[in-house]
This record gives sequence, C-alpha cells and structure tokens, in this order.
Amino acid sequence: MPSQITNSLHASQVTTTTAITNAYGTARAHNLTASFPTFQQSSPRWIGILETLGVNVQGIAGGATKLTVRVTSDAAGNESILPDTEATIATGIGTATTGSVAFSAGVGMTNLNPTQTDTIIYVWVRTDAGTANVVQSTIVWRE
Repeated sequence: MPSQITNSLHASQVTTTTAITNAYGTARAHNLTASFPTFQQSSPRWIGILETLGVNVQGIAGGATKLTVRVTSDAAGNESILPDTEATIATGIGTATTGSVAFSAGVGMTNLNPTQTDTIIYVWVRTDAGTANVVQSTIVWRE
C-alpha cells in the first residue's frame, strides 16, 4: 500500500506601507518569507507551489484603477516566479480610496540552496496610472 501524501498550506504576510506609481522601483518590493518545512531542510531542493497572492492598497489617487504585480526570487526583480499579472482594483464599499486585488497563481517555486531554512519571495506592485500605497501583501503557498 502506498504511503499517504498530504499537502500543507502556509501563509506569509507583510504590512509595511510602500508608495507605488505606474513604474516598478527596486526599493518598492514587499519581501515575504516562505519558510522551509523542517523535514525538507536537509533536502538538496525545496519545491512549493505559490497558490494565491493578495495585495491591499490605500490612498488610491490620480486615476489608478488597476494593479500589476510581479513575484520574483531575487531582490533586483529579474528572476520571475510569477510574471506581470494585472487586475482591476476592487475598491472599498465604504472608502473608495482603498481596495485590493487577488490572484490565483498555481506556479512552482523552489530554492536550490539546502543550507537555507527559508526563502524570500519579492512582490512588486505598480499602478496603471496615478499612485497608491500598498499596505499589505499576502501569499499562500503549498508544499
């Protein structure tokens, strides 16, 4: 009889306020930590699946109606896990200058360094026009 295979869901969240415009900037990434499961820390390779990404914004101004996100494995924004993906901002019911976007990703992510116990995932966000403040980004990933 085969052994049982299970999935575990994990979440990571950053609540640092970051001002964004219609261009990416290297100082504007939200850095989220994906922690390695203990049983895989000695493995030569860790593999997970980025399931969802959510971004909350406040102070929407200047005609911003959409957010584009990119998720990378490096601080320079060059090694994409999730390439540019755009969504219309779902603005707040009570406050029209707040809103959020959510993405279902389903893409693999890995860290080939067996000495690391976690990996940083960089979330980049830009508007289609105007400005906003990213106040929270959350990833959910599965191993």
